[in-house]
Amino acid sequence: MTADETQGGAGGRAPGGDHIIGATLEGLRRAAEEVEHVAAVAETLQRSLLPERLPELSGLTMSARYVAGSADAQVGGDWYDVIALRDGHAGIAIGDVVGHGLDAAARMARLQNALRAYALEGLRPSLVLERMNGFAREVSGGPMATVLYGVIDPEEGRLRLATAGHPPVLVVGPAGDAYFAEGPAGSPLGVIPFPTYEESTIPLEPGSTVLLYTDGLVERPESPLDEGLEWLRGLAAGVPAHPDELCGALLQTRFRDAPPRDDVALLAVRLEPVSVERIDLTLRAEPESLAQVRRGVGRWLRAAGATDTETYEALVACGEACANAIAHAYPPGEASYVVEGRSHDGEVELRVRDFGSWRAPRAGSQGRGLTLIEELMDEVEIERGSTGTTVRMRLAIGDPETPGVAA
Repeated sequence: MTADETQGGAGGRAPGGDHIIGATLEGLRRAAEEVEHVAAVAETLQRSLLPERLPELSGLTMSARYVAGSADAQVGGDWYDVIALRDGHAGIAIGDVVGHGLDAAARMARLQNALRAYALEGLRPSLVLERMNGFAREVSGGPMATVLYGVIDPEEGRLRLATAGHPPVLVVGPAGDAYFAEGPAGSPLGVIPFPTYEESTIPLEPGSTVLLYTDGLVERPESPLDEGLEWLRGLAAGVPAHPDELCGALLQTRFRDAPPRDDVALLAVRLEPVSVERIDLTLRAEPESLAQVRRGVGRWLRAAGATDTETYEALVACGEACANAIAHAYPPGEASYVVEGRSHDGEVELRVRDFGSWRAPRAGSQGRGLTLIEELMDEVEIERGSTGTTVRMRLAIGDPETPGVAA
C-alpha cells in the first residue's frame, strides 16, 4: 500500500471523504430548500392579506401593485389598503413594517387590521395614527413601522392625510405636473410612547392622481434617497395618469434590468372629472352603498346644473329607489344594482336597475317609497321583468324658483 493510499496524500482522499462531502452538500441543499419554503410561505401569507380587489367608489379610479423582493432579501412587511368609509369618502393607507420573513408578514397583518378598524370608526388621520402607535407598542409586539393614512373626499376634491415616518405622497395633476405633498412627518409607529401626528390638507383638481408607495421603489444602496424621489417625480409626470398605466410604467421602468431587492407596494387613486352628460355606478346591494349614491349622484347633479332644491329632491327619490332594490330584490348574499344618470336639454333622467325578483312588501309598507318618488319627480316609470326591475325618474332642472320639499 502506498503512502498516498494510507495517509490521503496529495493524490488521494482520506477514508470516508466522499461520504462527508456528500452529507455536507445534502445538508446545504436541505437548508436552502427550507429557506425557500419559508420565503414562499411568507409571500403567500402577505399576498393573501392584501385586498383581493379594491372597492368601487364613486368619482374614484384606483389601481395597486405588490412586488416581492428578490430571494436573498426575503419578503418584507409592505402593504396597502383602500377603505370605503361610511360617509362616502375613501380611506387610503400604505405601510412598511421593519424586518423580513414570516414575522414581518404577521406583524403587518395585525397593523393592517388595526388601521382598518380605527378608520371605520370615522377618526381623523392623525387620531388613527396615534391609536396605531399605541397598538404597535402594547398589543402588536412593538414592531417599528412607517405608515401613511389619508382620506379622500371626491365631492370637495381634497385629501387629508397624516404620516408616521413614511415617504411623501406624490400628486400628479391633470396637466401632467407632479409634486410631493410634503407635510409634517411624525415618528414611525412603535418608536416613542406618545407621539403627535399633524395633518395636511391637499386640494385635488379633477383628473389628479394620488400615488402612495413604499421605499423599495425609490431607495437604492448605491444612490441617495433624494435621487430616487426625483426619478419618481420626473417619470410620473411623463406617463399617463391613469392609475393602472402609472403603476405599470413605474415598475417596468425601475426594475427593467433587475428585480427589486426590497418589497414594493404601490397604490394610485385618481379623482375622476365629472361628466355632465352621464353617470354610471355599480354598487353592492347593501345599505352602506347609499352613502356612495348620495355623494356620486349629488356631485353629478350639481355639475349638470341642478339647483340645491332639485338636487335634494332627486337624491331623496333616487335613494328610495335604491333602498327598494336593496331591500326587496335579493335574498341574503352578495348582489349588486346599477344607478345611471343622463342629462339632456334641461332634464335629468335617473335609472335604478336591479337584477333580482322583488319580494312582496310587509303589511303596511306597500307603496310608500314609490309614492314619495312620484311626488318628487316629474315623471316615473317602473319596468318589471324576469331579469330585474328598472325605475326611471325624470326631472326638469335649472329653475331656481322650483318649489319642493327641501324648501
